[in-house]
Order: sequence, then structure tokens, then C-alpha cells
Amino acid sequence: MNPLHVARGCAVSALIALGLSAAPPARAQNISCSASMTDVVFGTVNPLSSLDSANATLNYTCNNSANSTRSATVCFSIGDGAQGAGQTNPRQMQDGAGDILKFQLYQNASHSTVWGSTFFGVFATPLQVNLTIGRRGSTSGSATMYGQVVNGQLTAVPGSYQDDFSGGHTALTVNETSGSTPPGSCDSTIVSNFGFNVTATVSRQCTVSAGPLNFGTTGLLTANTPGTSTLGVQCSSGSAYNVGLDQGLHGTGITARKMALGTNLIGYQLYSNPGRTTVWGNTVGSNTVAGVGNGSLQNLTVYGSVPPQATPSAGTYGDTITVTVTY
Repeated sequence: MNPLHVARGCAVSALIALGLSAAPPARAQNISCSASMTDVVFGTVNPLSSLDSANATLNYTCNNSANSTRSATVCFSIGDGAQGAGQTNPRQMQDGAGDILKFQLYQNASHSTVWGSTFFGVFATPLQVNLTIGRRGSTSGSATMYGQVVNGQLTAVPGSYQDDFSGGHTALTVNETSGSTPPGSCDSTIVSNFGFNVTATVSRQCTVSAGPLNFGTTGLLTANTPGTSTLGVQCSSGSAYNVGLDQGLHGTGITARKMALGTNLIGYQLYSNPGRTTVWGNTVGSNTVAGVGNGSLQNLTVYGSVPPQATPSAGTYGDTITVTVTY
């Protein structure tokens, strides 16, 4: 068969009560930055064959208000998202029913460096950008974020999924210093955010494979000759399907299948039950075999029989049946 195709507190002097204790002076911030991120749109994802990828672009602008050259290490942190439920290894999207689709966000095209955060999650790997800006100058730049759906999510339920990174799920920090050498580390004060959304649609999918049905070798066709074959059906979780078998190359109908050797024919039949009483055909709702996918391979047995009949010339007889999965 051909296969079908996530203070030490006491007020001891007036000075303490008035707040005049020696405290470090507030650090002047001369470099200010803003940023935006485009959405990560995976589009349609096949749950039976994931690793779908999609990219997004971070755009940022930084200004130096000082009358001297300033440098900074600007860090862009990304958390788990509104639907992430605290998960960053990997991250996860959800559909309206709370079903999960796992994914991850990376800093590089080889998907080896996770785009993480200074503030949340297990990956302390925010994107760091070192900048040196002249007096009252400005600079802009961009970076690519690489997204990938995690492989092997066979039980993912078809539908629309998202993870919303707006609000406090992202953070931009600026660690500034004078001169032309950036500090090379992230600051702990969040100055801005750069929200975006991650979306994907899990599609309904089915695949089928078929093994040969071999009736073996016989002499005279004076008794029923049985045989079996196995069909492997794999459909996305929750997807209802029907499997149909056609009449073959030489049959004149579902109930009149035939194997051939040249012009010689041998009649045979295919059934969906071990008792070989229910002919397996290809009319949905009538003589097909129905099932519901769970993401894993489900095996179906085809029961064949060659009934008693006049024996034609000796030789090897064959036929080809087309298997159709409707879902």
C-alpha cells in the first residue's frame, strides 16, 4: 500500500530623624535609551514535525545629554511572558483552554544562546550592547531575536497560541560610565520596556504508513486463505479521522477486489474486523475506520482473505490499495 501521504532603628539624634545621615549621592544618568521589539509570528505549526522558526527585530536608540563622551552597557532582558506561568526553560505559549505549546527565544541564529534576563528566569543571559556616545550625541542600532518551537510536541492540541511579553515581562537597563570604556555589566535599575507578542497556530495533521499484506504461497484455492497488514496512523491530538481503503488497481468495486497476474485474476477481500465480516471501504461514515488522534502512532490491522475459487495459472499475483486518511 502506498503511504499517504515550555536599620537598625532608634532615633538617636536629630540628624538621623531628619535624614541627614551620610548616604551615597545619586548617580547622574546622562545616557537615556528606548527600544521596541517586533512580534514573533511562527504562523502555522505542524505538531508532528516541529522546530518551526521565526525571527523578530529589536530596535533601540540611546542619547547622551552630557557635554562629554559617555559609555554604557545597555541590557535587554526578557522573562516568561503573561502566559508563560514562570517557565523559561523552555518558554511556553497557551491557547484559550490553557493547552501549552513550548518554544524558546535565542540571541543567535544557531539557537545555542537563550535570550534571558537579569531579573527573572533561569537564564541570566540578557542581550548586552556596549555603547560609546560623544557629547550630546545619539546612536541607534538593532538586533535579531531568533525563535524556535520545541521539537517533539506530539500531543499539542490544534488551535491558536500566544505568549504576551508586554509590561513587566521585558526590561531595559543602562549601566553608564564616563569616558570611552563601557562597564561591561548590567545595571539593576529598569528604565524602560520593549513589549512584544509570540503567536503560533497548531494545525491539524495526520500521516499514514502501510505494510504489505502477504497471503503467502498456496496451491489450490479450495479454502479461505487469510492474511493481515498493519496501517500506522499518526494524527495531532484531538483530531478525529477516518481511514479508507479503495478498490485497488484491478477491482470493479469495494466488494470485488482482485489481484492480477497479467490477465489472470484472483478475487480477495479486506476487512476491518478479525471475523472478516465488515468490508473496509472508503466511504466516510459508512465503511471506513474512525479514530481520534493523540499525537502518537496508532496501529490499525487490515484483515484480508482470499475465498475459495477456481485456481488460475501459477505465479505471483498482486494489487495496490490506496489508503486515504480524512480529518
